[in-house]
Amino acid sequence: MQDLPKLVIADEMEIVRDAISERLTSANCVEVVGLAEDGYTAIKLCKMHNPDILLMDVSLTRPSGKDTFRKLRKAMPDLKIILTSSNASQADVFSLLSFGAVGYVPKQAKGADFVHAINSAGLGYMCIPAEYMEQFTSLRRNVSRSGNMFGLSPREMEILEACTSGYTTKEIADQFSISTRTVETHRCAIYRKTSCHNVQDLNRIAEQLC
Repeated sequence: MQDLPKLVIADEMEIVRDAISERLTSANCVEVVGLAEDGYTAIKLCKMHNPDILLMDVSLTRPSGKDTFRKLRKAMPDLKIILTSSNASQADVFSLLSFGAVGYVPKQAKGADFVHAINSAGLGYMCIPAEYMEQFTSLRRNVSRSGNMFGLSPREMEILEACTSGYTTKEIADQFSISTRTVETHRCAIYRKTSCHNVQDLNRIAEQLC
């Protein structure tokens, strides 16, 4: 009998970890070898058990899901990472898929969808919900056209970096020899294109782009 692929599940909510583990175990598609409530535990369990697959909530903390992903991709390049989330932005998911994640399953999905994602990863395929493909394709076009997933122009990229570096509108205007009104116009365009609402959101975007 062929050994089942080994899986670690990383999610901050115990009820979610247990429910997914029970569903996948009952489907006899994987051997769950670890349940992690944060990023540090996920890294520890992956290094301890050397699983084939990690099912990871994008919204993990201690460290963040993004940092956990990067650490594990560097330490264990053969580990297949499937993302899950109830509220992750398209940009965050797209970014991690671009850097090697093998699938994404919304937490609202059915149990059968998680089973399908695990089976697909085990066979070497990616698994992305059909309704997300158009959104990801649009982001990919932005990357091809402008060099970034949000379609920001070179000047908007400069304004974004200046905003997240703490410069005031007047300082940004002086830096680029433009009016404060033009800075505000660029800032509004950046907010619209990235779906950001405040400087904290912009800082998160800047981590991916600048």
